[in-house]
Amino acid sequence: MRGHVTNELDVDLPADEIWAIYRSPEFPKLILGMLPPGVLEKLEVVEGDGGAGCVLHIILAPGSPEPREWMEEFVEINNEKKVKRVRMIQGGFLDLGFNFYENVFEITEIDECSCVYKSSVIYEADDNKFSTSAPLVSAASAWGIPYAIANHIMERKDM
Repeated sequence: MRGHVTNELDVDLPADEIWAIYRSPEFPKLILGMLPPGVLEKLEVVEGDGGAGCVLHIILAPGSPEPREWMEEFVEINNEKKVKRVRMIQGGFLDLGFNFYENVFEITEIDECSCVYKSSVIYEADDNKFSTSAPLVSAASAWGIPYAIANHIMERKDM
């Protein structure tokens, strides 16, 4: 069974400013400084330079909901379409019965001062595991980073 969940958020920020952080080779380091304390226990670049093909090892802080640990790969960073695909490649939801789990972040310009931030989770699980594993999927789980980026940019503008 294959499925997806999607959330959209209108943001009063230029699409290019948000995309500049997503496409940056420094993204893993930048996001560490933007997330509130106590969210991550570890975020380590295992392979790559922050671009497509980069592999991260992520461990959420104790007390976070499962799954707490996984490895993910940046499989696409499309500057023209402002789309970033991040695929879980080890652990995490894959250990909970999923065959495929991917976050897709899309930034679409509304006008020069605002954009739509779309976050989707695309997943696949065997039919016999779907009923127990599908309830674990939530697009809300992918919102921590978009909110952190938007808040960071807004705070910088207020300075």
